[in-house]
Amino acid sequence: MRAWQLPAFGLDHLTLGDLPTPEPGPGEVLVHFAAASVNPRDSQIIAGHFTPNVDFPLVPLSDGAGTVAAVGDGVSRVAVGDLVAPTFFPNWLDGEALEDERKVSGGLEAPGVLREYGVYAEHALVKAPPGLSAAELACFPCAGLTAWTALVEKSGVGPGSWVLVQGTGGVATAALQFAAALGANSIVLSSSDERLARARELGATETINYRDNPDWGEQAYALAGHGVDAVVEIGGAGTLPQSLAAIRHGGHVNVIGYMAGAALDLTVFPLIIRNANIHGIGTGHRAAFEAMLAFVGEKDLHPLIARRYAFDEAPSALRDLDAGGFQGKLVIDLPG
Repeated sequence: MRAWQLPAFGLDHLTLGDLPTPEPGPGEVLVHFAAASVNPRDSQIIAGHFTPNVDFPLVPLSDGAGTVAAVGDGVSRVAVGDLVAPTFFPNWLDGEALEDERKVSGGLEAPGVLREYGVYAEHALVKAPPGLSAAELACFPCAGLTAWTALVEKSGVGPGSWVLVQGTGGVATAALQFAAALGANSIVLSSSDERLARARELGATETINYRDNPDWGEQAYALAGHGVDAVVEIGGAGTLPQSLAAIRHGGHVNVIGYMAGAALDLTVFPLIIRNANIHGIGTGHRAAFEAMLAFVGEKDLHPLIARRYAFDEAPSALRDLDAGGFQGKLVIDLPG
């Protein structure tokens, strides 16, 4: 089978070659991948910025989807022909990860999806709801589940809630779509009027151009009337003070990214005054993934795919991810 491998840090080292096609053993499933999506974590791993502890050569990328090509003895969760996606953490099935549930993740400790075939334990796969394509399903294991965990699992967002979404990337766009489908109001933050207009088309209630108003936290608080119930915090240290200014008393700030810095220099007073709940979000477990996909099927939701690439163009997708300037997800199509 064809596969992209990373023998050393640096995107220029990413190499397309041939590997033996694996075979499933008892309790295992062979997946024929049809699509993969890229996330900032993937780029950081490849560049050597995420961790120095990589077992080379590495097949990168955590998020993909494909059809079950074969099953080993005893498999009952999936069948040949099912459209499935591997979970981000194959051993985190439900509840809080109190032991080693998060020790192994796809595209780092375990081989990623940038290959034609992969073998997985059956418990590490979830089935697609009706109506989703492989390219769409590939957008959910990291970005989609991260947004779902923030809004539903941690913040309890529902009808009438107010959500502040920072940016228009993969996690942010998923959060916007989920918020609208949950009956919540949303405020989307961006520096691009064009992307803010598209956000309104996707269901945003209000939008703020943060270049026009650097004190967007106060504006978001006022738009929600009593402060927002939840923030999807993509910026990190540089935007957290504004997020705290935006939330209601007892509101939730879900820290997902660190585009505006990772080192906090924050007084505790805003936390106390707002009675704030701050959550660090690291994707989620399989039970949440399955609940999310059931909701996606029920509401007939489809992720926004900004661009698609051929399998041979995988490095271009990663370069475009680093360059930014797009809205939604970047997807790589694998050979049929």
